[in-house]
Amino acid sequence: MEEMSGRQLASAITKVLQYLKEHKISQYEIERQLNYTSLSKAKNFERYPQSVIEKKTRSELLARLLEEYGLMYDEKSDRVQALQGNTPLEPANVTLHYIMYYYAFARETIGKAIIKIVNKKRVYIDYPLNEHWEGTYDVVENYTFIYAEKMGDATPVKKLICLFSGTERYGRPILLGTYSTVKRDGFPAAGSILLEKLEDLSLLEQKIRAETDPRIEHYLLNKVFISDSFTPNNLDSLKPEYSLIKKYADLYKVFFRNKKEVLEGQLKLGRNGKADLMVNEIQYAGSFHLLDPHTIEINLTDISDFTHIGKESFHLLIKTNQSKYAPFYLTSCIGNGLDSAHMLFECLTIAENKSDPHTRDEARSLLLKS
Repeated sequence: MEEMSGRQLASAITKVLQYLKEHKISQYEIERQLNYTSLSKAKNFERYPQSVIEKKTRSELLARLLEEYGLMYDEKSDRVQALQGNTPLEPANVTLHYIMYYYAFARETIGKAIIKIVNKKRVYIDYPLNEHWEGTYDVVENYTFIYAEKMGDATPVKKLICLFSGTERYGRPILLGTYSTVKRDGFPAAGSILLEKLEDLSLLEQKIRAETDPRIEHYLLNKVFISDSFTPNNLDSLKPEYSLIKKYADLYKVFFRNKKEVLEGQLKLGRNGKADLMVNEIQYAGSFHLLDPHTIEINLTDISDFTHIGKESFHLLIKTNQSKYAPFYLTSCIGNGLDSAHMLFECLTIAENKSDPHTRDEARSLLLKS
């Protein structure tokens, strides 16, 4: 087969497709089965003479067709026939097994389930507590989609799993993605998942019962989002505390004690919950929220192009009801963003509209005395 020319291979592919068509297997079904959308190009050598089409040579495509449908092609007689009997076999029954890991929010642990993918079409998901889901498996471009459902108390419960599978669409050892479903208590939920391929089925029960690999635990920890289960009448109902968010949305000056000097930073808290800080000529970005009516929590990370391991970050807690340093807010800051051997910095914050030309000197005096 390897010695066949491109034109001969195109002719052989055409013969195989014709043979399958005669046995009521359409080209569309074949393309879905192979996850290959260029059969028309592959069999038309005159118009598409290139050796590689959709990342496959015609030789590789012909071999895949023959293997998938249990056929053989005789080059001398230019005939296609089934390996067994006179009817082409159904595509090989290939079953892939994965263990799915996810963060179980209610139990604060990593949950597991077994995913069985049959013939690249059907999916069966089994959780340890006799919970069974069934669905379909579909690959589009570089992404894999699993649609599954189980029967609830009265109506079906549905789940969507989205995975990045890349150019090798089937059988990767580890897949990362997300799920979206409705929890048992009725709350919509979404989160991250990790699928680990299981090569040895004899280890299935052992893997399910064993402790989760700490690398998987670290990757999935707290990666879950639970949505509210109410339908607000207007946008003001979304977050009752938003009136306080608006109150604190402003421009601020932040003064950090760094060894024997005081650095000044510019902090912006937006009405949308975003936060930006400029200090030491480095830009940090993040978000803020309220721990209580008088405590603002701010998390910031530098927006440089370095990897996440090399990034600098700040975690600030601003107490807005402190009067000890009025008109400054007493602020505690933990971060690796300053040139200091300490992670905990003394810090003062003041709204920009309350500052004056003497503010920096006053802040410096207070911080260096403390």
